[in-house]
Amino acid sequence: MKRTLLVLPLIGLALVAGLVMTSQVLSGGVKADQRALSAANALVDAGHSAEAVQIYDQLVAQGVRDGALFYNLGNAYYQQGDLNRAIASYEQAAKLTPRDPDLRHNLALARSQAKIAPAQPAGILSAVAETSSHWFSVNELALLALGAWFLLGFLLLAYRHFQPGSRPAVLRYAAVVALLCVVVTGVSLASRVTQPSPSIPQPALAQPVGGQA
Repeated sequence: MKRTLLVLPLIGLALVAGLVMTSQVLSGGVKADQRALSAANALVDAGHSAEAVQIYDQLVAQGVRDGALFYNLGNAYYQQGDLNRAIASYEQAAKLTPRDPDLRHNLALARSQAKIAPAQPAGILSAVAETSSHWFSVNELALLALGAWFLLGFLLLAYRHFQPGSRPAVLRYAAVVALLCVVVTGVSLASRVTQPSPSIPQPALAQPVGGQA
């Protein structure tokens, strides 16, 4: 038990460092220039997707990580007939704004035009990761994993505070649940971060849902 309690802080530090790095990489800290973003959106609406892509790419190169930006970039690529980049942009947007129904519609539309179905989860944990992608962004999932870890640590310390024989069973069960949450959120986060974008053909297109401001 003592050895476990010595190892837990080291694992906790590694987990916190990993979550912080993941959050920094995926969310970024640069705010989008709203005037440039609005101008690019207007170009997409007017059918000038090539010019819009140049503006969006400049914002991405500046370090902007915004769901609306990647969503509109996906629309611009879709308008050009570049399904590969459209789907990659939609998937990047889905990591940031997973509950957006228009985004989900356009991503499904692009995949159907490419005649490719989403990959089927291989196993229970992969299925959980796929399900979580429809409800939580990567950063939200990272925060859940971090919160579950600290809850687990608190429950273990509280459990150790009691003398053997008088330790409440509810603490033990709660610690098991917290441990499962750490495992599930950690696996889901790793799966989401490392999932590659598919390489697909570019057939004729339908009309996607309009852009976001």
